[in-house]
Amino acid sequence: MSYKGYMSYGRSDAARRATLQSGAEAAAVQTLARVSVASRGREASGLRRLQRRCWTSAGVRSSCAPCNLVTLATLLTLATLLSISAAEKNSAVKPAARPSFDSLFDDELLVQGKGVRITSSQLENAFLSFKANLAARGERIREGERTLREAQLLDRLIVTQLLTNRVIASDFTNAAAFEKKFLADSKKTFPTDDAFNRHLKALSLTPEQFLHRVHEQALAEAVIDRELKSTLPVSEADLRDFYRTGDDVHTRAMQVELDKLAAEPSSKPADIAALRARIDLIRSNNLARLEQPERVRILHIFLATRERSADSEIPPEQRRLKRDQLEKLRARALAGEDFAKLVLEFSEDRGVPETKGEYTFSRHDRFSPEFTAAAFSLAPGAISEVVSTPFGFHLIKLLEKLPAQKDDFDKVSSDLRELLLQQSLQKALPAYFDRLKKEAAVEILEAKYRIDLTGRPPIE
Repeated sequence: MSYKGYMSYGRSDAARRATLQSGAEAAAVQTLARVSVASRGREASGLRRLQRRCWTSAGVRSSCAPCNLVTLATLLTLATLLSISAAEKNSAVKPAARPSFDSLFDDELLVQGKGVRITSSQLENAFLSFKANLAARGERIREGERTLREAQLLDRLIVTQLLTNRVIASDFTNAAAFEKKFLADSKKTFPTDDAFNRHLKALSLTPEQFLHRVHEQALAEAVIDRELKSTLPVSEADLRDFYRTGDDVHTRAMQVELDKLAAEPSSKPADIAALRARIDLIRSNNLARLEQPERVRILHIFLATRERSADSEIPPEQRRLKRDQLEKLRARALAGEDFAKLVLEFSEDRGVPETKGEYTFSRHDRFSPEFTAAAFSLAPGAISEVVSTPFGFHLIKLLEKLPAQKDDFDKVSSDLRELLLQQSLQKALPAYFDRLKKEAAVEILEAKYRIDLTGRPPIE
């Protein structure tokens, strides 16, 4: 969906173009990734540079935790405001009334409207979650920023209530698939459920609160899909143009601005050249992401050297035994035993039931450096020495090397359509949210939060 994308809509055109200059198309996908190909469960076959996946095989992925575009931290950042209790949710769908004199001292009403009611305690909870999420990333709120950040969080709370108030029966069905896949993918990045729950605790969340946030976000996403995204056209010509020239929604808008700038006698040549260079850079980056780098397809036996229950190293003696075991498996494979059968029988990779131990990746994918170097050094059909990484021991058989090439149009067209839809959606969201606010007669009662968010840095 687009809570993060929505929060960026207030930025000026210049700021948005600056974002594009630094690789906006990947950002456009990631900021709106909740409805992306990956979050829907389709394999992003042709746009791996746009929709980078992190292999979740134990020991293969590096210490980063991103998976299928949507990381746990991303969700928590984007859905910080979704921790509305059941009681609050029930009250939110009724026309709001000003609280009594006594209740003002307990929980001040900050926003009211048709079906919208937000109190100071809800904003405070959202702010505490936001701070905890920043702390988990090693960041903090700068001095003097609190009111601005609270105003942005309050705006998200308003949007969340407006969207959840518009949920219909079909939205529950459409949201269910996202919820199920996201929860499964989130947990895959942790060795155990306990480790996952400890991470939630570090973010000041209970498992129940996390599940509620996922549910609320999925419903809000379904509403936007139904009411807005489904109305946005992407033509075959748009897809072909992207594939041939790298043009997208952003570059077309920037080209219109460039034409106006060039026609204005007072325009400075340096400004025209700078804008043209930004457009060319975006087009070039788009085309580059359609290029598949050299890849390898491998089979892999993995023996873990970390205790999954405690996320700690196993004792040295056990580590030695595991290495000896893998050396013996290597000898058996070199003697002619079926490597694929050895994978199924001995590998401790939790992804084996799905992958059968097979992976295809490039040098740029998120694998341990030792693992990547070993895989790319092999000739087709060869079996590696035992490879040690921070996760354990690995035995790799190279099945084939795939040369660099541009993806076929038919292979990437659905992903290109999704990308262009997301860009169009991001562009259309400001007017959509403004309309919902006007229809609900949303009123911010606390004067300090009546801030024009246009041009403000978004909450990340």
